[in-house]
Order: sequence, then C-alpha cells, then structure tokens
Amino acid sequence: MWAVLDADQSLDAAPLERWMSAGGYLVASGDARAWAPILGWNPEACRSEAPENPYAAHAWVFQSGPPELIAPPGWPVSRFDGHAPGVRTTGTVYAVHGERQTPQRAVLRDLLAPAMILGQRYCFVNSHPFAALQAWLQGQEDLQPWLGWRHRLFWLDEWVSALASLLSGTPASPLALDRPGVGECGETTVILRHDVDHSRDRSYLDEETRRGVPGTFAVLRDGNTRFWLDTLESDRGHECAFHYNTGRRDWADEIAGRLRGSTQSKLAPHREAIRAHGLARQTAWAAAHGIGIASLHRHLTYLMYPEWVDSLDAVFAQFPNVRGASSLFRGQVLRWGADRVDGSAGTIGEWPDAQFPFWLPCKLAHAGDGGRMLRGWESASMMECEPELVDALVSHRIAHLPQRVLTLGYHPAHGAAATFSRDGSLAAFVQVLDVLEAHRVNIRTASQVFGACDAAAGVH
Repeated sequence: MWAVLDADQSLDAAPLERWMSAGGYLVASGDARAWAPILGWNPEACRSEAPENPYAAHAWVFQSGPPELIAPPGWPVSRFDGHAPGVRTTGTVYAVHGERQTPQRAVLRDLLAPAMILGQRYCFVNSHPFAALQAWLQGQEDLQPWLGWRHRLFWLDEWVSALASLLSGTPASPLALDRPGVGECGETTVILRHDVDHSRDRSYLDEETRRGVPGTFAVLRDGNTRFWLDTLESDRGHECAFHYNTGRRDWADEIAGRLRGSTQSKLAPHREAIRAHGLARQTAWAAAHGIGIASLHRHLTYLMYPEWVDSLDAVFAQFPNVRGASSLFRGQVLRWGADRVDGSAGTIGEWPDAQFPFWLPCKLAHAGDGGRMLRGWESASMMECEPELVDALVSHRIAHLPQRVLTLGYHPAHGAAATFSRDGSLAAFVQVLDVLEAHRVNIRTASQVFGACDAAAGVH
C-alpha cells in the first residue's frame, strides 16, 4: 500500500508514521521542511528556494538521460545541506530557461538539488510535481513555451507517463502495478460533443441516429433552446446537456467598430455569469427549463481562472445531479481578473493545440482551499478535428496509460459551413464516424463517462 501527499505547511505526523510503520509506502513532495520531522530529517538542513531566473521551469536529469520537464516557472525547489543516514539520492534538478521552446537548445543550469530522495518506506520527489500537473491542467501556467518538449496533443498524458516511468523503481509505481481503470470505458472512449449554439442544423444528429451512435448536445440559452429540447426529447439516444455561458457582446466596441465599417460582433468576458454563484444560477435556469444538467459544457472562448473553479465547486455542491463538465478546450485563459490576453495574466491557445492536452477525466483542485478536490469531473476536449487528425489521435499510445477519453467537438452550425472543410463539414464528419468505427472505439455520452468514473471511484 502507498499514498501520495503534497505539502507546504505543517503536517500531522502521527497518522503518516503509523502508515509507514504498518508497511505503507509514502510518496512525498512539496517543501522539504514540512516533511523533515516525519521523514527523520534535520529541518535546519532543508531550505526552499525559487530559481534565480523568474521564467525558468524545472527539469529532472537522471544519469546521461535527456532532461524531463517536471514543473512550471516560478516554483521553489528544496535544497539540502546534508542527508539523513540510510537514504540515497537520484537525479538532479535543473533550471530550464533561454530558448525554452526548443529542448535541444534550452539553457540547463544545475540547481544542486536531488530529483528524488529514497528512504526505506518513502520517496521524496522534488519540485512539486503533483501540484505542477494541476497548475498546467487548470491554466494557471501557460503550456505554449513548452509544447515542443512532448507530443503537443498528449502533452500532460505524456507528463504523467514520464513521472510513472521515473517512479517505476519504487514500490509506488512498479511496472507490474495493476491499473484497472474505468471498466466501462475500454482502451479508448470518444465523446462526440455538439455545441448547438445558434443553429438548428440536425445533420450531425441525424447521421449519428442512423448509425446508432450517441452524441452529447450542449444546449444554449437562446432562441433555439425549445427547438433542441423538442428534437432531443423525440430522439432519446442522445444526451441533452447544458452549454453554459462565459461571454457577452461588447456594445461599446461593436458600435465603434461599426462606425469604422466593421460588421463583426464584439465579445467580452462576462464575469458575472461565472463568479460567485453565477454558474449555479445558470445551471438552475437550465434545470428549470428542462435542459439536462448531468454534464455542463463551456460556451465561448473565455476561461476565467480561478473564478471558474470556484463556480464549478458551487455547482457541484448545490446540484448533486451534475456529474461533471467539459470546460478545458482552447480559448482565452484569463487569470486573476485579467480581461484580455497579454501573454502573462492572459494567454490563448491556437489550433490544433489542445491547450489542455490531458485525455483522462480528472478532478480539479481548489487552490484556495488547500488543494481540495472538487466533487465532479472535468474533461478536456478538442474542437473541429478533421478525419486524419482523429485517426492520429485514436492511434496514439502512451506507456502506463491503458485508457483515454477523447472529447471531440463539432458544431452543428458548421455542417454546411466552412471550418476544416471548405464546402461544409458534414461529409468530413461522416468520415470521422467511419474512422471511429474502423478503430472500434467506445462512443459514450459525457454523462455516461462521468457516471462510469463515479462507479469506478465507488461514488453512488
């Protein structure tokens, strides 16, 4: 038996000491000073330091192997003036800066800190790797400077695989570790997500119905709401889900643009729709009007962090029927109150980068509440993938990860309009379904996948 804990503050030593005394194995990360009393170290010999270069990330280097990017910029590293008797160290932590986008030419600087410290009943991993995954996943840190370090569309999956490989020599993650996964999902599951937006085009739905393939149709609050409710009510093989709003029209910019001759609608982030209980109010409206709320799906380009995590937490607490959401797809991540992309507090993901390339349903961590996990699930997605790209996605395999769930989004409005296909995307979408059939993947609705994850986790 083993457990993983990430800590930066004081810990209750007694239960952890009992755990190890009973034969349990502990994987620890965070500030070494918090772990010193439990792991038998001298606290005075431990210190936590941020790299000298503020935009330097951390990499682990083992022997003569390549650097393995492990944590984002600005995070501290634990340093030691000596080690307790009977422990061994392996690997070294390096700062990564300079030309970060190209691993072969990046600047690597030895931080004179071990990557891992191995004791008889524990392993301490330096550089906060478990919290780092959440930071990248939730958009706290921008992946753009680092996308060249791994497969761009499976970046975080390959991060997990790399960490599993590095831990494979410990009892925490041996190569023979049983990974039962989610029984109902098989090796590859695909969710076909359709954001109906301002369209009444049924062509995707009709093609899926003809093939007996379930789709998840995210219904927006607009003039087409009743049309889609009636349509999906008469075709129960599909999921009616809620498409929650994150933006609004910027009338001042739009009027100014029209005076300059522009006919484009201007959009702006709509924080009131998300922050505090804004998303809960949206969800209550959807439930009252007959829209399915088992799964929630983000509308428009804005992902406002950390308000979005707070709002999902409030929804999960108020609505037990909400199983999860699909909010992580490319767009504008607006951090800490930013209203526009500025490269720091706000960043943007460009096609075909997934921006959140993690193809496993996951639970978000609430950074403002000690890293507490939210009740419901989150699922990353990609929008408008052509058949060849879908084939590449479902063909890719990653060590240590026997399962993945790919959420592929297609807008009904584009069935007869140009996105990745000049003359309309319906014919290409038919080919996508052919590709999925050829690969014999499972196709499930979002709520079915979240329900299966709940069952696998023992949630009733």
